[in-house]
Amino acid sequence: MSDIVPKDSDKEPEEDDLDMYGEDSVDDDLDFFNDDSDDEDMDWADDPKKMGFLDHVEELRWTLIKPLAVLFVTFVLTIVFIQHVKDVLMFPLNQNYSPEQMEVFNGLATRNPTGVFTAMLHIGLLTGITVASPVFLFYIGKFLSPALTKKEKKLLLPGCFSAFCLFLMGCSFAFFLLLPKAIEVTMAFNKMMDFQIIWSPDSYFGFITWIVIGMGVSFQFPLIAVVLVYLDVVSLEKLRSLRRICIISFFILAAVLTPPDPVTQVMMALPMIVLYEVSLIVAGVLLRKRKAHEEADEEDA
Repeated sequence: MSDIVPKDSDKEPEEDDLDMYGEDSVDDDLDFFNDDSDDEDMDWADDPKKMGFLDHVEELRWTLIKPLAVLFVTFVLTIVFIQHVKDVLMFPLNQNYSPEQMEVFNGLATRNPTGVFTAMLHIGLLTGITVASPVFLFYIGKFLSPALTKKEKKLLLPGCFSAFCLFLMGCSFAFFLLLPKAIEVTMAFNKMMDFQIIWSPDSYFGFITWIVIGMGVSFQFPLIAVVLVYLDVVSLEKLRSLRRICIISFFILAAVLTPPDPVTQVMMALPMIVLYEVSLIVAGVLLRKRKAHEEADEEDA
């Protein structure tokens, strides 16, 4: 008995056969936030467009390449305008020295011939990561979007925007408030011991880079907590029960990223504790709104 072959001569060619990284890739990148699919809980095992393991690896590769390309371009531009960027990054140090004092010790001094390259690397990384951070968030969201439901996809755009704003808030707090105070405390201890500080460019810009980036990343914690609670991955009661452990963890993180003085550690840990409490409040408000919305839908049904 002959096999019955389904007739598909009238079937139009799939658009997915096009090169996913070709001329349509820009439009595809911008469409993933808006999914009109009505099936909120799609069974991905039955999806004919399901990607294999190597396809996911290829997608992940391009997800990393694109923001890294932005990071590289920003790094190169920073090196081109390195003098102007360096003058801006001198702000925390200038806050603790008068112009006359800066002339006395002649700013930064290095005893290592290769110290200038380390300083340039830190300056380029700090600027590049700050500028490329929204691109990283965008493509990470694009990579994760196929595995998310319609409800979860609605959180991507506000989530990415909130993450970028929190990152800038953390970096700004570290650069304009935390670093000048940390340098002031460090200078006070050196003065108490009658030590003269010789600021080297590699240590100074490395110190700035890790504290600024570390603080920007630390400010993501409340957003992560809110999302996990909203998606029912972690209960709000569980986060509340972990309050003491989180506070201790914040102080440990502050001790790792800042100089070994209690003032700077408290200044770094305190905003993270405040943000943690804010995240609990926001998560509670969102859960109450969702519960009220679900009850209203049940009454309408």
